[in-house]
Formats: sequence, structure tokens, C-alpha cells
Amino acid sequence: MLRKIAGLLIVIIYVLLITAGCGDNSPEEPAFPPPVAVVPPVDDDPAPVIPEAPDLEEGENWGDAEIRNLLKKGALIQNLSYTAKFNSVDNEFIYEYHKKDNYTKMIIHDGDYQSVSISDGQYTVYYNLPENIGYMMEESGDDMGLVPNVETLLNEQIYAFRSVGEDGFSGYLCQVVETEDEYGDLKIWISTELGIPVKYIGTDDNGWYSLELTQIRLDDLQEDVFDVPPEVTIMRY
Repeated sequence: MLRKIAGLLIVIIYVLLITAGCGDNSPEEPAFPPPVAVVPPVDDDPAPVIPEAPDLEEGENWGDAEIRNLLKKGALIQNLSYTAKFNSVDNEFIYEYHKKDNYTKMIIHDGDYQSVSISDGQYTVYYNLPENIGYMMEESGDDMGLVPNVETLLNEQIYAFRSVGEDGFSGYLCQVVETEDEYGDLKIWISTELGIPVKYIGTDDNGWYSLELTQIRLDDLQEDVFDVPPEVTIMRY
């Protein structure tokens, strides 16, 4: 997960270096809606405490198969938007996420600065505001999330789930499950209504991290949400 943040920062630095030496490239001029409003900075929070599994009556625990069926329900969602708060030992920020069919968009906010990624499942465009420079690269699919998404969690070769009970978060009743991957342990709150994770708490080699989703919406997004602003110069390589 932290590798993805580092990767995004490397891409941004690379864009700055490439743009400086590639003045002959012709900019693209796609349409785009008005800039997204900046989200206020995140307040300092203490490291989250991973709760112990509660004592449950017989029959209250969900098995791995039931949890996978719940996640399959979330995988069917075609339109999804939310605001997410990410915290770790040495990082903290807010980002927005939008999904419509194969299109995804992530906007990381840091004061007046925005780092934006837009993917159609085959190509991803990265650009920064207010610098208005960007870069397009080809990829095998959407890999923009900072934690495992529904489709990734359904990989039986990596994840096996243990239910530890129910809890509420962000207005949803959730099944709380534990699992692990190559990076460390994970505790995940999965909405029983939506079938998507709304909260993560995990550990890896660098310490702890958490992700909390709020303002979750299933609205049918306009396609121009995924357009690049006309003032942004996109280099193609």
C-alpha cells in the first residue's frame, strides 16, 4: 500500500523532469468540468487501536464463503463515489474516489495542491493542480487504490477471511473480518448493505495505517467527470 503512494510521488517527480525537456510535445485538449473544491486539511489523530475480536454466540460468525458472497455483491456496483481519510505512521491526507463502469478517478488533496489520477482500465492519466502538467501511461487495469479493493480481496490465492463480529461505521452495519497478505495483517469493516469495505486498519513493515470512507454515494456519474481540464498539458509517450 505504501509502495503505491511512493510510486505516485515518483510519477509526479518524473512528470516534472520530463515536461521540462519536452517542450515540443503538443498538448491534448479534452473537455473537463469545473475544478473540484479543495477539502480542508486533516486534523492530527492518534494511531488507531485495533480492537480484540468480541465473544460471539454460536452462529454469529460468518464463514469465508459468506464473506466472499458479500464482497461479490459489492463488485456488482457500477457507480460509486466516496471521500476517504488515510492515516499512517508518517502520512495523512484526504482523497476523493469516483467509479463509473471501467472508469475510475482519484483526487488526493494537500491544501491548494491536488494530485489527480484518471483511468479507463487500460490507460491512466496523472496530473497535478495548480501546475497543470500531466503524463499518460498504459497499464493492465485499475490499480489506483491505496488498500485492496473488492476485486482484489476476492482473490482466493491471497486472502482468507475470519469474521470477528458486527460493528457500525459511516452509517452502515458491517461485518468485521480479519485477514492478511504479503504486507501484513488487515481488519476490514464490510458494509452488509453495499458489500464494500468502508474501513480498514492494517499493519505492514512500516507500522500501522488506516482508511475510513465517508460521504459514500451510488449516484450515476456524468461521463465528463473523467475528462481532463483543457488547461492541463498531457504528454503522451
